[in-house]
Amino acid sequence: MDRNIQSRLAIATMCGKWQQIAEEYGVAIELDQYCQAENMDGAKGEKVEAVIRKSLEKYKGLVLHAPFNELFPAAIDPKARQLAMDRLQQAANLAISYDVKKMVVHSGFMPHVYFKEWHISRSVEFWTEFMEDKPEDFEIAIENVLDDEPDMLAAIARDADDPRIGICYDVGHSNIISEVGQDQWLETLAPYLKHLHIHNNDGERDYHRALTEGALDIERLLDGMIEKCPATTTVTAEILADGGSFDWLKEKGYI
Repeated sequence: MDRNIQSRLAIATMCGKWQQIAEEYGVAIELDQYCQAENMDGAKGEKVEAVIRKSLEKYKGLVLHAPFNELFPAAIDPKARQLAMDRLQQAANLAISYDVKKMVVHSGFMPHVYFKEWHISRSVEFWTEFMEDKPEDFEIAIENVLDDEPDMLAAIARDADDPRIGICYDVGHSNIISEVGQDQWLETLAPYLKHLHIHNNDGERDYHRALTEGALDIERLLDGMIEKCPATTTVTAEILADGGSFDWLKEKGYI
């Protein structure tokens, strides 16, 4: 098995050393600046955009992470749904202007608030509407956060029936929320997987630690992705500090 995924690997700009890593290891970047929606607005938005455009002159933008705070695509309140639509549309316009072809969005699932059947149908409706005016080569990857199992996300991607709508599997999130193991998550989501977030934790908190610092078997996950998922599936090391992660990736033959 050819393990080399360098051409589809990114470092998240949430990492303090993302520039050093991108340059040293020849990987792309995932733009995290817009995780906070206020960074798209007014004078602050102009400053952030200028920084991003300058970065993209040197580094390849593989993915843009859309804002997620207080945004619920399957919201019951129509005004809350419209806020999500407006903010995510704003982010998509920026991604397209940067020539970034993939955007990660959070599922917005709220346990004990949404019935899963409701969340699936409302999400399909939302994302189908959202993608109506998007270019044919623009994709979204819906990320698990509070989702406690993978079947719901798989159902959303399946029922949307749009090749541009897929899933982002965040292995760190599932490790603290779900009793379903990483192998089953990957197996279920593999046909729909457009993106993968890798980082590690102890199963208690979402620390975004280095790839070898926690309970997760990142090597097994990456090998499973290579074997089972589309060759277009991309990967971001969504780590706060390097902690030797990219040396490890190089040692294992992933770069």
